[in-house]
Amino acid sequence: MSLNDTLSAHLNRGTIGFPTALASTIGLIMASPVILTATMGFGIGGSAFAMAMLIAVLLMLAQSTTFAEAAAILPTTGSVYDYINCGMGRFFAITGTLSAYLIVHVFAGTAETILAGVMALVNFEHLNTLAESAGGSWLLGVGFVVVFAILNAFGVSAFGKAEIILTFGMWTTLMVFGVLGLIAAPAVQLDGWFGESMVGTDLVTVLSLVGMAMFMFVGCEFVTPLAPDLRRSARTMPRAMALGLLGVASCMFIYGAAMKRQVENVVLDAASGVHLLDTPMAIPQFAQQVMGDIGPLWLGIGFLFAGAATINTLMAGVPRILYGMAVDGALPKVFTYLHPRFKTPLLCILVAMLIPCLHALYLGGNTDNIMHLVLAAVCAWSTAYLLVTLSVVILRIRRPDLPRAYRSPLFPLPQIVSSVGILLGMWFITPPGMDPADVYVPFAWMLGGTAAYALFWTLVVQRVNPFKPAVVEEVLAKEFANEPGVHHGSHYAEPLAKTV
Repeated sequence: MSLNDTLSAHLNRGTIGFPTALASTIGLIMASPVILTATMGFGIGGSAFAMAMLIAVLLMLAQSTTFAEAAAILPTTGSVYDYINCGMGRFFAITGTLSAYLIVHVFAGTAETILAGVMALVNFEHLNTLAESAGGSWLLGVGFVVVFAILNAFGVSAFGKAEIILTFGMWTTLMVFGVLGLIAAPAVQLDGWFGESMVGTDLVTVLSLVGMAMFMFVGCEFVTPLAPDLRRSARTMPRAMALGLLGVASCMFIYGAAMKRQVENVVLDAASGVHLLDTPMAIPQFAQQVMGDIGPLWLGIGFLFAGAATINTLMAGVPRILYGMAVDGALPKVFTYLHPRFKTPLLCILVAMLIPCLHALYLGGNTDNIMHLVLAAVCAWSTAYLLVTLSVVILRIRRPDLPRAYRSPLFPLPQIVSSVGILLGMWFITPPGMDPADVYVPFAWMLGGTAAYALFWTLVVQRVNPFKPAVVEEVLAKEFANEPGVHHGSHYAEPLAKTV
């Protein structure tokens, strides 16, 4: 069987469908911190932030076409690692993937874990009080991580069904409140849909807000580790990422505008400059204003679903990336262990679960001291995006013969646009009042530490040329033989579950 035939069969054989792919995209992007970022952004930037959001989503739509092409060439569980490995070699693959996903998981994943619990209970006054007396509402986020790690241990089908329910519940709730908030009589008089900007509307200001808005859309590529399990992956994945990004953007535009119209952004702390829309406390006030006494209950359930959906996707994506690296030998071989029945990478799931749980426990649920590290991790995440883009461009030039079931349209325009946007986002990522060194120095340490590991592992342990790109055909052959859910010794597994 030719490479084209083999790859086509692999792309079409999956057991999960478009709804799961779409839910995974939206569920990871529209996390609790993202919803809070939207209210903060509209609170300080008004119409300027709306413009920044529009620019950010267009940049990420361009970036998504790059990921879709890469996933069509290399539909592997290792996803980002394999894309960079085949384009630029193991050194860049290990450095980019570990810094962007493992370290991001350490800081951004921990922040999401903590905020998932805090924002889920902020609308439930009595439960929140009870949780605080027991140690803090953030512990609910830790519970989410444990529950969804266990769920993902039972296989991709269980993950998919849960993700569809959680994402649908979250998105529809926020849209309902957003629409009702727009059509109701405004409690705050605004100029235009989003009000005036507190920081100006000049080009530099808008670009600085783009860095903030970019954070709202990173993560759509977390669906790529599911490529081996997606039915008609080359068709499903780009549509899921594009529609997911548009779905999140439309929801945040409507929800943000409604929040700005219904909740006055009063100053809470004049010394620090903290406003109401900068905090989760604006959420129950908004819910009460829009829907009365039932509002906080309903919106609270929506935020509960938001946190759960994000963590569910993290527990599906991060372990698969780690597993894919282990299959290539970039991590110790023990990480390739699969559950004998469910064919899930148990040790990788365990590591992905323990990292945010232990870190959250160490911090005691306080994210104030790690926010600069979260931003540094986002810079590392952006670096991986740039490496993937460069790898796809290199493969276009070096391997034009490769079968590409999906090709990024208007190549290389999307790659140029997204890369310029990502660099701008990294340049303007430091929020007002924070020293840029607090972000860029940890970012340098993250890249330096993972680069040192990459050199040691490739030269001393693997004994390979760290800068020699991997052969696509060899990576695919290894993937077909080792991916979760595949019976070893055969190239393909029969569908094990009904498409969801």
